[in-house]
Amino acid sequence: MIRPRVALACVVAALAGLLAVAFGLGSDRAAVDWSAQRAVVLESDDWGLAGFVPDGGAWEGLERQALAPGRFPDVYWGSTLEDSAQVADLAAVLAGVRGRDGLPAVLQPNYIMGALDLVDGRWRESRLPDLPDRYRRDGLWPAVDAALAAGVWHPEYHGAWHYDPALRRERVATDPLSRQAAERGILLFEGSEGAWELGPWRPLPVLEAELARGIADFRRCFGRPPAAVIAPDYTWDGRIETLWVDHGLRVIQGKREQQHPRRSSGAPGRLLKVLERRWSKLTRPGLTYLERNCRFEPVQAADPAAVTAACVAQIRRAWARGEPAVVETHRVNFVHTDPAVAALGRDQLAGLLAEVAVDGPVFLTDAEVAQLGRRGVSARPLADGRTLLRNAARSRRAVAVSGTAGTGLVMLPAGAVVVLPAGSGEGPASVPAEVDLFD
Repeated sequence: MIRPRVALACVVAALAGLLAVAFGLGSDRAAVDWSAQRAVVLESDDWGLAGFVPDGGAWEGLERQALAPGRFPDVYWGSTLEDSAQVADLAAVLAGVRGRDGLPAVLQPNYIMGALDLVDGRWRESRLPDLPDRYRRDGLWPAVDAALAAGVWHPEYHGAWHYDPALRRERVATDPLSRQAAERGILLFEGSEGAWELGPWRPLPVLEAELARGIADFRRCFGRPPAAVIAPDYTWDGRIETLWVDHGLRVIQGKREQQHPRRSSGAPGRLLKVLERRWSKLTRPGLTYLERNCRFEPVQAADPAAVTAACVAQIRRAWARGEPAVVETHRVNFVHTDPAVAALGRDQLAGLLAEVAVDGPVFLTDAEVAQLGRRGVSARPLADGRTLLRNAARSRRAVAVSGTAGTGLVMLPAGAVVVLPAGSGEGPASVPAEVDLFD
């Protein structure tokens, strides 16, 4: 018979062993020296989302607090869909700063691909580039195309809705105030803060269908499939990661911020979260988890300049730790019903970029960081069909490239940054070379 103390000792030893495996074998090893690279990634959520409100007058005569949508920073009451001018103004800020490789700063806007709109008592579904009537933005997509062509806009995937559409329909049907909001084009509804798109109650076949459709819509909008994803509200579970992998999403943003709705928030829950994060890295070797280690949300703060200064310090600390600086920023910093809010966010971003530019950074996307970390080389498709190759390793590397001119090897000297013509040299401008540097 095993004594209780012996059993407890065995459990403790097993947990210690799991911790050793999780923190030892699961430790990150990169193929490049991130301290020397001084990489900056600008991850920005909520682009394409038809919400919170269509315009500044949407709340007039409506008791917005009585709607009880949940708690969030006050600035979000004026959060809205981007327009052509806001995209163009933000693109100009990004284009005004160059990395040491001569390339401009690049924003990674993470897109929501679908929307629901209540019109004459019936729900209408829109999928990008289509938008609900109340959220029509003349010239939006030409402005996005111009930002893509300038090399400052690199979209990735965020989600299908940013909420559970069935719960929204249900609350609008049963709560009069939620219905009034929906009739005005307001996205928020009673309890919307907890109506997570990837909530554990949602059927897996439904989620898979939404993901497949969202990726198809993304490819139609931007001419390529997404490589990276951030879960709406940072809420997802292991079954969702399996779906992402199955659909070609190989980079997951914000793993450290992942929320588990059915897990304890106390010390045991936090320990399980740490272990699960390390275990995921061990058991999903084809995935790259990128952690956001810098926060840039100036319009949410009483002292925006202090937020910017803190973010600059976080970027430099990330480099000192041997990490790429992965900056979290949301659309509300640059897009708002109050033009002064959007202007403030752009001004603070300009100051941030100017400050870090003196250190000679390089501006990368999620996929580039993942590829460099695995192989030391990376490939970024550009909007005009060209392909940006980068070798951050200490030695020459060969990259296999296939396109309309056939298949061949491109030799990249250490530190090289090369732009391949469309179709690897002989194809039409709309056909990029095919380079796959993931495992």
